[in-house]
Amino acid sequence: MKEKYNVKVMIFCGLLMLITAASDSLRGIFLPAFRSTFSLSEPQAGHIIMISYVGNLIFLSFGGKLSDRLPRKLFIGGLLVIWAAALAVYTFTENYILLLICMTVSMGGSTMLSTSVNMLTPLMFASPAMLVSIFNFVQGVGITASQNIIGRFADSLEAWHFANAGLLVIAGICFILLMTMKLPDPEKSSRKGRSSAIIRNPASIFLILICGCYFIAEHGLMNWLTSYGSEHLGYSVQNSAFYLSLFFGGITVGRLIFAPFIEKIGVFRSLLIWSSAGTVVYIAGMALGKSGMVLFGLSGLALSIVYPMLVMLIGKFFDTSEAGSATGFILSIATFFDIGFNALFGDLVKSAGYGRAMIVLPVSAALFCASLFALKFLVRKSKDIA
Repeated sequence: MKEKYNVKVMIFCGLLMLITAASDSLRGIFLPAFRSTFSLSEPQAGHIIMISYVGNLIFLSFGGKLSDRLPRKLFIGGLLVIWAAALAVYTFTENYILLLICMTVSMGGSTMLSTSVNMLTPLMFASPAMLVSIFNFVQGVGITASQNIIGRFADSLEAWHFANAGLLVIAGICFILLMTMKLPDPEKSSRKGRSSAIIRNPASIFLILICGCYFIAEHGLMNWLTSYGSEHLGYSVQNSAFYLSLFFGGITVGRLIFAPFIEKIGVFRSLLIWSSAGTVVYIAGMALGKSGMVLFGLSGLALSIVYPMLVMLIGKFFDTSEAGSATGFILSIATFFDIGFNALFGDLVKSAGYGRAMIVLPVSAALFCASLFALKFLVRKSKDIA
């Protein structure tokens, strides 16, 4: 039975979002330390980023299917143990190959865990949209806190070991909490969330385009805005990084302040309103070049609700018995957009320069927003979803 507030589950979900976000952000924080410790070339250092997206692909592909077949406590508990095992390897070893292997496990595992929180919340609470926004706000706090606190000591692998040891302890607390909780098990379905059945759903193609284009717009900014600002616009690296922090700071704050409104307006309507505003400001920020960088803070504020609400929206187009499989399948296919973009963007910059290459990002933002409206007005079931 759904409750308005279940304190134990709220603490578990909040802690899980906090530590998985902090773990994910450590990759970028310690990249210079990895480079110096293991004497990595730029391509080798880039493999660390690329392998994380491969991890997301693997875990979302298989994890979504398993989430509809296994008892939820067993599934989430197993994920937590696998993810924690990667943290333990980080804590006690220094080896580049092990780092790559465990980066696949930790990044994929953390993505599936946070996705599981977004899927679990509507099943446990009577006010799911507001709580999903709050949990994702906590996720933003985890990213910001780890960047600002751990980042000050990220000049050696000793700090890397210490940071992962701390996360490992909190993961243990989460596991103990999980064992004391009662979670609803997946409903039985004869279709078993087959990929062929999911892709035949008329909403699936639109949802893949929406998620894939949004991934390029957000993650492309995350990975390339600092370089774009410092190498093309003439900003210092510090100033470029500051404008990037405005974007993700806006995302973090927006998830908290907009949470009460989403519940009243509805998930789909909220996505249409905030995505439209965020996309317009995002495109304006890119079009105005140097003078538009400050607008990324406002676009982050408007786009703050997008990812958590997209995860909720996907589930509304499928039976609850196959929602996990469908969510995992759609997000895993959308991850190919990330992988393809990062594989090709460096060559695009080399051949066309940053000024022209960065056009890919606002175009992706526009396609994301257009696909969202197409889903609403071209797919029959969309009209019944608020």
